[in-house]
Amino acid sequence: MKPRTPYRFSFVSLSLPWATSKGVLNAESLSPNLIPPAVSQYHPSARCRRIMMTFTTRSMRRITWALLFCCGLSVAQSADSAQESLRLDRLVALAKLWAAVKYFHPYLAYRDDIDWDAALVKALPKVNAAKNGADYSAAVAAMLAELGDPATRVLSTPPPPTTTPVPGGQQSLFRMTSDGILVLTLTNYTDFQDFMGTTKKLAAAKAEIPKAHAIILDLRPATPPTEDEQGLLAYAIAQNRLEEMLTSTPLAVPGERRRMHIGYVPQDGSSSGDYSSGYYIRGAPSIKSAAGATDIPVVFVLNAHADVPMAALVLQASGKAAIVAEGEASDELVVTTQVVHLPDGVQAQIRLGELVYEDGTSGFAPNVSLKVSNLEGEQNPAFQKALELASKGKFDPPKRSPLMQKASPSRDKPYDDMQYPPAEYRVLAAIRLWAVIDYFFPYREFMGEDWDGVLRDFIPRLEQAKDALDYNLTISEMVTHFHDSHGFMRSPVLEAKFGNASLPIRVRRIEGLPVITGFTDSAAASAAGFEIGDVILKLDGEDAGHLIEQRLKYQAHSTPQSGLYYATERSLVRGAKDSTAKVTIRDIHDQVRELKATRKTEYNSKTQGDRDGDILRILPGNIGYADLDRLPASQVDEMFDKFKDCPAIIFDDRGYPQGTAWQIAPRLTDKSDVVAALFKRRDPMAPNLPNGELVNPQVMETFLQRIPHTDKSRYHGRTVMLIDERTMSQAEHTGLFFEAANGTKFVGNPTQGANGDVTNLSLPGGIYVHFSGQGVWHADGRQLQRLGLQPDVEAHPTLAGIRAGKDEVLDKAVQYVAQALKAQAKK
Repeated sequence: MKPRTPYRFSFVSLSLPWATSKGVLNAESLSPNLIPPAVSQYHPSARCRRIMMTFTTRSMRRITWALLFCCGLSVAQSADSAQESLRLDRLVALAKLWAAVKYFHPYLAYRDDIDWDAALVKALPKVNAAKNGADYSAAVAAMLAELGDPATRVLSTPPPPTTTPVPGGQQSLFRMTSDGILVLTLTNYTDFQDFMGTTKKLAAAKAEIPKAHAIILDLRPATPPTEDEQGLLAYAIAQNRLEEMLTSTPLAVPGERRRMHIGYVPQDGSSSGDYSSGYYIRGAPSIKSAAGATDIPVVFVLNAHADVPMAALVLQASGKAAIVAEGEASDELVVTTQVVHLPDGVQAQIRLGELVYEDGTSGFAPNVSLKVSNLEGEQNPAFQKALELASKGKFDPPKRSPLMQKASPSRDKPYDDMQYPPAEYRVLAAIRLWAVIDYFFPYREFMGEDWDGVLRDFIPRLEQAKDALDYNLTISEMVTHFHDSHGFMRSPVLEAKFGNASLPIRVRRIEGLPVITGFTDSAAASAAGFEIGDVILKLDGEDAGHLIEQRLKYQAHSTPQSGLYYATERSLVRGAKDSTAKVTIRDIHDQVRELKATRKTEYNSKTQGDRDGDILRILPGNIGYADLDRLPASQVDEMFDKFKDCPAIIFDDRGYPQGTAWQIAPRLTDKSDVVAALFKRRDPMAPNLPNGELVNPQVMETFLQRIPHTDKSRYHGRTVMLIDERTMSQAEHTGLFFEAANGTKFVGNPTQGANGDVTNLSLPGGIYVHFSGQGVWHADGRQLQRLGLQPDVEAHPTLAGIRAGKDEVLDKAVQYVAQALKAQAKK
């Protein structure tokens, strides 16, 4: 038997997946199941740059088959990956289209019979199953068809022109018939890109009007105008004031009613932001009558692609003109629409407006509608009908219908009967959340993430959510990606998961550790063996640090300090009502002990009331102290009387004030009209999609908030404010007021960095997601969101200080004030 000839190969580490044509392989990438025995002893530790190995012929056959199998597998995986990428591209684009229609199509403001959620839900499986662009186009078309609006649809690929347009500048613009009818042929839309040339031609035609006893304007293009050509004809006619020669009296031009939003209306309850949705009407100047103009019968000839000047509607409404349509013609020709570009070359058109006449009616109807004909020129039936109408010179105005007057859409369905919604409704949740934040979140510039990319990432994750809890947790995680501490989520499923009851203790993160800093029920806490300064090591046997990390994953937060506040103080020791918790602590004597306590809803940590003692008191050095967390507005006058002789006041803002900034700040300044804060609110009036030359056409309303006037006495001493990670929202706004009033100094550590009147959205499963509805900046324009108020003097509590019963931040403020007063006295 002939001995097998060994083959000697040199193995070299390469970035290629398996091999090259020269037989060079990467040993690290080989599966142990596919590597022959001669090689497997080196796997997976074969990490050297060059390894000499010996193979037999049989070994080489095995490797060859393995290579062929894995190459085929790699190609298949690559194809699957490309198909999944395309599917997500299609879904994200569908989401953008759906959102644009939801917020800006006029029907959805008053047509309760249209279930736009259901339209999306029905489209999703079709998009997922789409094998090509035609399938995708059909799915999009079916969704848009739910509106019953011919102006909102998937656009067909334009057919090649049946006739060759006359090159620009060569089309004969007008002619006079033997019986005195002036015919203006405006069908070569390419001509109108030459605005100066068009103007000269129209001026020449305008000079012929007094000679005519009737006029026909043929506006039918052979093919749909390009995006560059749309609107040019109507603009040229208006600019040349052609219509002023066609009426002896001024005529009112119909307006266009479009939707608008002032912030985002909360889907549950109300908001201090006073958000609303409604309409606005885009008006246009009335048509004047030129000197010597008379009422000349006019007939406009249109087709489905004509650029219709508003003059045609005005003259028709007054009985001075008729409209002849060849083929379908609707108000699509005269209202604002927008083309949305989708994957696979699909284009969709959506309606943005509705006509509004002086009498409150709307609509568009030709006087005569005819089928499309292949006959051209004077033999064309539509042109023949135009000649007939022009010769008669008398027209009956069409009937119109009154517009619905409902101003805002119904609230979104929360689908609270779906604890675990079907897959399509889970994707609806992702799209609805994405859409609201995309259009209405005022801090998009500070998100630091690609929000479109977040939607793309979470669609498959929500599709794969295996149960109600997984679905709710995934939504909660998605919420964290817009980085807003106001972005809390109300969910019955998550409440059951994380609990709605707490232990009788307050926990804060001190020097990186979860430390008991107070009690919500002193008797219950003492009975359980808790002491101020205990460090929590475990809860129910699970490491406290790991629990905090878990909570943080699902807790939206503007800043790191905010996230840790919520994950530690607000949720670490929470659990099911009446459940018993085993708490492992390291006590003040450095002993590790396990304690047991019962969770109760009455133990839940409140936003206010973290401190006890007098709300108002005088500290050593005659320094006033006011606890804003507990100070009611009714006690503000008492405070100023009490502290009128104090050289300084320390305001404790480590909590949530009771709306006293509006009473206190005016008494800290002698100036009037002091700006306290800069506000910005997103008031969308158009889809957030490219529109021709326009990109991201969003409206950001900016306004200033002033400190209110007061006739009460003023305080002229120094003021200091204590801040920390518990200072949020209205508490931060109070800091802005005091800062603007008299330059109040901040002592402590950075605040949460979340301000702006909260609103909320709803998602399937009875979920409500809250977020900042409008943005707030410092009066001078400095950023607050995602930064927080920054201390002028930094101070942090320590574990030793907590255990010793000290308030080290307050002590630092007293020290700072004393030094400042001392320095002032020397001047």
